[in-house]
Amino acid sequence: MTYEMLLENALRIDAEAENKENVFLTDAKIIAFLLDHCEITVPEESTYFVKTNAEQDERVLRHLITKRVRQHIVPATPQQLRDGRSHFAIYGSCDFGHTAPVWNNIMQLGLKGLKQRILDRTGEARNPDFVEGEILVFDAALRFMHRAAEEAEKAGKAAMAQGIRNLAENPPSNLFECYQMTLVFYTLQQFFDATDIRTMGRLDQLALPFYEKETDLDCVKELTRLYMMEIDAIKANANLPFAIAGTDDSGKSQVNAMSYILLDAYAATKLPNTKLHILCNPDMPRDFLHTCMQCVKSGGNSLVFINNQLMVDGLVKLGVSREDAAGYAIVGCYEASAQEEVPCSCASRMSLPKALEVTLHGGKDGMSEQMLGHEVPTDFDSFDALYTAFLANVKHFADQSMVMTNHYEKYYPMVHASPFFSACLSSCVENGGDAYADFAARYNNTSVNAIGLGTVVDSLYAIRKLVYEDHRLSLQEFVEILDNNWEGQEILRGIARHKLPKFGTANPEVDALAQDIVKHLSDFINNQPNAKGGVYRLGLFSINWRSDWGVHTAASADGRYKGETLSQNTSCTFGRDKEGPTGHILSVASLDGVDAVNGSVLDIDLHSFAVRGENGTNVLMATLDTFMQAGGQTVHYNILDTVTLRDAQEYPEKYPNLQVRMCGWNVLFTHLSRKSQDEFIRRSELLVR
Repeated sequence: MTYEMLLENALRIDAEAENKENVFLTDAKIIAFLLDHCEITVPEESTYFVKTNAEQDERVLRHLITKRVRQHIVPATPQQLRDGRSHFAIYGSCDFGHTAPVWNNIMQLGLKGLKQRILDRTGEARNPDFVEGEILVFDAALRFMHRAAEEAEKAGKAAMAQGIRNLAENPPSNLFECYQMTLVFYTLQQFFDATDIRTMGRLDQLALPFYEKETDLDCVKELTRLYMMEIDAIKANANLPFAIAGTDDSGKSQVNAMSYILLDAYAATKLPNTKLHILCNPDMPRDFLHTCMQCVKSGGNSLVFINNQLMVDGLVKLGVSREDAAGYAIVGCYEASAQEEVPCSCASRMSLPKALEVTLHGGKDGMSEQMLGHEVPTDFDSFDALYTAFLANVKHFADQSMVMTNHYEKYYPMVHASPFFSACLSSCVENGGDAYADFAARYNNTSVNAIGLGTVVDSLYAIRKLVYEDHRLSLQEFVEILDNNWEGQEILRGIARHKLPKFGTANPEVDALAQDIVKHLSDFINNQPNAKGGVYRLGLFSINWRSDWGVHTAASADGRYKGETLSQNTSCTFGRDKEGPTGHILSVASLDGVDAVNGSVLDIDLHSFAVRGENGTNVLMATLDTFMQAGGQTVHYNILDTVTLRDAQEYPEKYPNLQVRMCGWNVLFTHLSRKSQDEFIRRSELLVR
């Protein structure tokens, strides 16, 4: 059946649904229909699993989610929240896109075991349709598996067909089927539930029991290489990650033979759509870290290094049990998700520079004059008074972001259900409910990301120094200069941009401002109740949002022009790390990463000449050691070379595999827009200033 026919029938089932207040059974019926009637193909390059025509960007249930949001949520959104969102001060929405399936349950039980666990549950179910809906989708999934095996056999893929047939009846029995099972479940949840899987889990731990049964190391390496190729070929939005290393409950390193095999396979291929989360602890083997850094410096920018203990401690601080925290995964780019947690890691965000902007304008947006914050006088007689008013607007934005997100979340039962994802969560099975339609997971949390920390810290320091300490001009004169976008004030702008201390230089006064803002953000956001029976969590990453939010932000006191991008993630503004990577590392590491389990991220740019040879590898290892020992949470690297980037911009055909790290994911440099390419070139030039 064509995609259009699948969608037409899904819309019909949705229209005929009896229960409009909870879509679980409706979505289960739609998923079962899709599984029974989708077209199945077997690409020649595939080793492990089939493809279907449900794998379009506009998936059937994704189409329905959008329709339901527009029907139920958008019309009911209060105007004040719409104003904050339209002026890029706050944001709140649904997030069905960041999940970490409990892969251990999937591997141990298999599809039939997951189904049987549902049949065996006892007690009252939170959703009376839970068992019926789950059995509906799992029976359809098993029929789908047999259809897939037949198609694989017809295509001459005997090993694929045999594995699919076994996985329809049993848990994985060998390494081939372990890898295959991850792709089976990914297909079921990602393309039929339309609930994005954003991690393949701690893959070295999942694969280790199967590796130990293998006798042919060369076969293991080849199976791993083929698996890497297949997950890369999915071309998942923002890459498809998996984690390696980490610790057990006692804090002991879990680096094992599969950790090395997976890392070596990535290093050999440097696939652009795959990324690795390296969960670090002090006793991580040095040769393993050495291989990681060799990979980074040779163009494998896709490695993200996570301070394992900080993430565990941060999750515990949010009320997660230490056992569930220790088994966390990183979903998407940087966000920690505990076992049995639905983190909704990109549901909400707020702008720190905009909070300062409205403070300087009596509560109004500096570009539109729309009232977005607290109405306050603008003649602050001291920096402390200004800073207090700024923090009040930060709290206001945080509150408004959470109010808007709560508004969306209370409609989840009418918008989306995820039977496959829910079935792998032990808590959902125990509670007899869906992760989204019934909030039945153990931890139903939501995240707020604060954008533009570096921009606002440098701006606050500039105001304090130029207005209240040096008395170079009055606050109102400074605000007028910003309203005029620095026109005719190049000398003052040069002082603000280049002469004053900046975040990212390990300046104690500037860093203290950043630390205080993060502490207040934690107080305002962490452990605040959400609409799902869970709590809110703080994140400090911006990824590519910083560009759109910068377009709608007035000129700022750090020397930034109106409309320019905001600072990226938890890093300093590009080019402000004038004390080199060490100063940058110490500034970001001074922030309390325990308070930002949704991601507190340092972006380090290094020129290729700085990491040449064995000494260069040691330099990279030393930067990571310094960051982790100083208390830093998350870091990733870009190794840049101006000559290479300029040549690739001029002659893209010569550099088909040149990668750069774009926010939280890897991209091919030649696929970027000219504007983005120019930014990377400029960043590389700043490294040799």
